[in-house]
Amino acid sequence: MHKRYLLLLLFCCINNLIYSQNYLYDTEQFGIKGATLGGSVIAGADDESMTFYNPAAIHKAPSQVSISLFQPAIRTFGFDNFWGGNETSQLNTNFGLRPSLISFKVNIKGFDIAFIKISKSVLTDNFSAKRETTNGNDLTTQFFEYKYTGEDSWFGAGTSFKIGTKTHLGVSQFLTVADFSYSNNILIEQFDMTNNMATSNSYFNSQQNSNYGDIGFVTKLGFLYDSNNHDFGVTITTPKYLRLNSNGEFTSTFVNIDNTTNDSVQIIDNDIDTKIKTPWEFSLGYSYLFETGSKIWATASYYSSISEYEMGTIESVNNNASWVNGSEGVFNVGVGYSRKISNKVELSGGLRTNNFAYRNRQSINNELRNTILDGNHIHFVVGSKFEFKRHNVLIGVDWGTLVEAPGEGNFQFLNNIGRLSPNLRGLKKNNINVLLTYRFIIDELIKL
Repeated sequence: MHKRYLLLLLFCCINNLIYSQNYLYDTEQFGIKGATLGGSVIAGADDESMTFYNPAAIHKAPSQVSISLFQPAIRTFGFDNFWGGNETSQLNTNFGLRPSLISFKVNIKGFDIAFIKISKSVLTDNFSAKRETTNGNDLTTQFFEYKYTGEDSWFGAGTSFKIGTKTHLGVSQFLTVADFSYSNNILIEQFDMTNNMATSNSYFNSQQNSNYGDIGFVTKLGFLYDSNNHDFGVTITTPKYLRLNSNGEFTSTFVNIDNTTNDSVQIIDNDIDTKIKTPWEFSLGYSYLFETGSKIWATASYYSSISEYEMGTIESVNNNASWVNGSEGVFNVGVGYSRKISNKVELSGGLRTNNFAYRNRQSINNELRNTILDGNHIHFVVGSKFEFKRHNVLIGVDWGTLVEAPGEGNFQFLNNIGRLSPNLRGLKKNNINVLLTYRFIIDELIKL
């Protein structure tokens, strides 16, 4: 038993020693085993969600149907002391019932094929804070709003092939549909309240609103060595390619009015062709069956960097700008443990890092960037699988939180936020997902 805990401790130490970031990669986990093991199933599990994790393991799953009709989720995001001076700011709380998985596998004349629809990455980062202060007859209103939301949905099919007594190869082909929206608003206004006549002495407002998305393809190649006690898996995921459609809209306004200054700038483009680049992903997995019904799982993944690129071109009458993006390389790890305590019940748990690879960089002239407020995450998950004849039900909880937020200097790249004089330490981001998945095994009920 001590070896098991030593392995878990080793992976935790590795995570703390590696300076890693991640961006929009592993926000969701799928399937019966993948969900409760924190995605540490590259070494293969008896689940058709292997279409996503490692297609070489598709042969391990019986013909079956799995579905998450809804996954209750609660997410909080923001700064707990945005204004400083012990003025607590209200964190944004978001509730959701979003389904994350629909999948099935069939065997047609000895040929395994699996189909899957997943919501791979879901964002709900919303935060707003308002402050009103008085100084004599002057009333000053300060307001900040930030919103970054979206979803990356994958639709795919995959199969596996036996190439030896213990080795398998697999391939999955996905169509990905990504849509995101980004906005921020900074407002400062001062009123003279003399004689109850509210007169604006100064007014400052900076706004940016955009949405962007594209449709393209991603391919996964998998390898699996499947033995009695030790299993090894490898998965290679390509970047998005052969884009079928891209779209975007962008607006930006800037107004500054006071006794000596009257500035106004506006950039509007309602038809932008956008391109979202994704990294190469290389994943290694290992699992060890050390006693009947008990298994340790481990996964390590590397995501390649994405060089600076032009995501779109913003054009208007008076201003043209490049909308740029990019990210750094990432290394993530995860571990899990599963134990079958009876013929009908299996308990599982795990942890994973879901880190952050987007670096907020200072924009130069004629260049625009989204400022992403995020950081390094860790997720803990526990769950149980219950079997009822040919029916399986997963019930579990996935809890994630920030363990390292970016430095305050990164937030200064958000245009004009320094005018608010906020306290940009203490970014908070937590989420709790209730895992509910139903699986129905269809072997022997259909003959194809």
